[in-house]
Amino acid sequence: KGCHVLSGGTGGLGLLTARWLGQCGAASMVLVSRSGKFVAGTTNEQRQLEQTSCKWQVARCDFAQVADVHSVLLSPECCPALLRGFWHAAGVLSDALLARQDSELLQRVFGPKAHASRHVHAVCHGRELRACMLFSSIAALQGGSGQANYSAANASLDTFAVCRRSVGQAAVSTQWGAWAE
Repeated sequence: KGCHVLSGGTGGLGLLTARWLGQCGAASMVLVSRSGKFVAGTTNEQRQLEQTSCKWQVARCDFAQVADVHSVLLSPECCPALLRGFWHAAGVLSDALLARQDSELLQRVFGPKAHASRHVHAVCHGRELRACMLFSSIAALQGGSGQANYSAANASLDTFAVCRRSVGQAAVSTQWGAWAE
């Protein structure tokens, strides 16, 4: 029972996760993205989600902005049931060689990954999340040409999961490689 919120929920990985949650019996979920719209090319995943018995809705939220996080996670309209899970699949690539990385490129990538996880943690302080799944990248471990900012943001998610677990809170971070359905 309860509500599950999926950041990056209208993209490929978010919709695959939503379908899986629906098939596992999740009662309700909120699929969140910065635009509040489905990503182009995800029609098949949307149809598969509609075949589950889960009640779901789409909401607009920039998880890099703490006010947006408050409006989704604490709103009875967006999250009508007790929040039970947060599934963090949001992310942005902004590749550039290290000499060309600047604060704007760092913020563009850190916002939806690292800052978002911390905002959710702060807003959910004192609430019992049964699931906190952070979709990291193998780039955190291996790096990648032109992806210093992306590698660091994903490593931050991995560390954040360890910190949550160290104080008895639910958290898992999974380093994805190249993936397909």
